[in-house]
Amino acid sequence: MSSTIGNRIRLTLSGESHGLYMTATLDGLASGIEVDRDYIDEILAERRPNTIGSSTRREKDDYEIISGVFNGFTTGAALTILMKNADVDSSSYEATKDLARPSQADYPAFIKYKGFNDYRGSGIFSARLTAPVCAAAAIILKELEKEGITFETHLKRLGAMLDEEGGEEFLSKKYHMYKYSDDEIEKYLDEIKNENDSLGAEVELIIKGVKAGLGEPPFAPLDGELARYMYLIPSVKSVSFGRGYGFAQSLGSEVADEMRVDAGEVKFLDNNNGGIIGGISNGADIVLSCVFKPIASIAREFKTINMKTMENAEIMINGRHDASVVPRVYPIMKCYAALAIYDMLVSA
Repeated sequence: MSSTIGNRIRLTLSGESHGLYMTATLDGLASGIEVDRDYIDEILAERRPNTIGSSTRREKDDYEIISGVFNGFTTGAALTILMKNADVDSSSYEATKDLARPSQADYPAFIKYKGFNDYRGSGIFSARLTAPVCAAAAIILKELEKEGITFETHLKRLGAMLDEEGGEEFLSKKYHMYKYSDDEIEKYLDEIKNENDSLGAEVELIIKGVKAGLGEPPFAPLDGELARYMYLIPSVKSVSFGRGYGFAQSLGSEVADEMRVDAGEVKFLDNNNGGIIGGISNGADIVLSCVFKPIASIAREFKTINMKTMENAEIMINGRHDASVVPRVYPIMKCYAALAIYDMLVSA
């Protein structure tokens, strides 16, 4: 099991969805970085369920910083955040613990860990573990913002709702869509939830302020590192940059990112490549998109197997689950991307 990621800035994660505590440790931080507890609380509040179709699990995300901080600033020692799981109900998992939930990690985890893994609330595979990561990464996110590097999200697709075209400002302030209002989106989510179903989504992340030259090809390209961190987020099934899959149906003449010099600065007339070429940032906005599969735990009956008896079975999934990953995933994407960017900056 691999629980640590990063080169100079190393993140180590421990805990499970229904365990007593979770921890996130950041090692490699310089001394003197401000730790803004109000900002951490703000990021955690954005991540908590608070919209129609959200899980009814209500965690306060109470946490303690147990090392690496003194008088509001990092000391240079490893910074560890301890977060308690308080609103835990494992009863629905006990009843079906031997049954593999379709599109969940139950079966491959059962094989890999020989049945000893913690299955409650999906254990280490749960998005619950993104909470301590966001608490720790919020410190880095705030530091990057001070340096002029910002992170924005745009919901490009939610089920049948397509929002590819941009605009001056979002019609949806909560879900970040141009064409649809919050009321329209929440009505849609409510309908899906009432049908005991869930929705997939495509979320775009725009990173502004990264200067040209960041990335270490051939084996540590910037887009590769960002994608690696995005795939740490549960339910991510694909990551693309710029036009992404649209390149497959494009002509070369249509997607050339032409350039000009303006007042001594290089300007790109287009940004089809999403701000990264050859694994190195080119100074334009970094634009990446993550496709999230629909939440797999829905209250419908599915064909499955009993992993212990190796017999066919049916399963009806109960529990507390979201109808979609949005908008809770927005601060998660920002935090995980911030970890990747910051690690590359301090490693350069």
